[in-house]
Amino acid sequence: MRTAFAVIAAAAALVGCRQDNEDIHRELIEIRKEIQALRAQPGRAASAPPAARPRPDPAQVYAVAITGEPSIGPASAPVTIVMAYEYACPWCNRQRQPFSELRAAYGDDVRIVYRPFVVHDDAAGDAALAACAGERQGRFAEVDAALWSSVFDKRAYDRASVERAAAGVAGIDLARLRADMDGECKGMVERDRKGLLDLGVAGTPHLWINGRSMGGFRTLEQLKPVIDEELARARERIAAGTPRDAYYAEWVMKKGLRGLQVAN
Repeated sequence: MRTAFAVIAAAAALVGCRQDNEDIHRELIEIRKEIQALRAQPGRAASAPPAARPRPDPAQVYAVAITGEPSIGPASAPVTIVMAYEYACPWCNRQRQPFSELRAAYGDDVRIVYRPFVVHDDAAGDAALAACAGERQGRFAEVDAALWSSVFDKRAYDRASVERAAAGVAGIDLARLRADMDGECKGMVERDRKGLLDLGVAGTPHLWINGRSMGGFRTLEQLKPVIDEELARARERIAAGTPRDAYYAEWVMKKGLRGLQVAN
């Protein structure tokens, strides 16, 4: 029988990537049975279930850091969407289509920033490192696409398959990619994970629009009202004097909350 720690770990992994509701339901039933069995063991004191983790308030603006993170779209875009993601997550893969649609709809008014949140390290860990290393060679978008098509689609998460997918991108220096994967990218991916935990991320994908938490997967139709609202607000502030290329720094990073506000 799995220990209580393993049961908790299973529950954490479950929320790491949004799966089909039926699969989630079955897994939760099994976890509940094992917890009940563990509590029934002789000498094991009953304990209250852990308190639910605080979640981001969608009415607040959070200072979601983007410095050094890969992005698609101009830095001067008045609307910035940040996505916490990992390469073992089907819903992150599905989010790519709405992102493509909104880039076509909004052009240079929107940029998308990608921050890795690795839950399934044995699956998504090397892919996250390769994406980071690809960004350091100015090839994030191309490496990202290759990882989804050659790693996620084939469920080929071993290091050799990840490197092969990234190496197939034109202009990639494989020796440098390997060095970065084993070097600074390890620290960067881990810092992202810890920073996103501080912002209340419990699974992937998790989206923010100009610091406003949107939660998980969203269609273009679900994204548009918030994007339009933020775009109108940004245009007013830019017209009033905020430099366009400093908008995110001024109105999100300087004024946003640094983490979750937890009541005592």
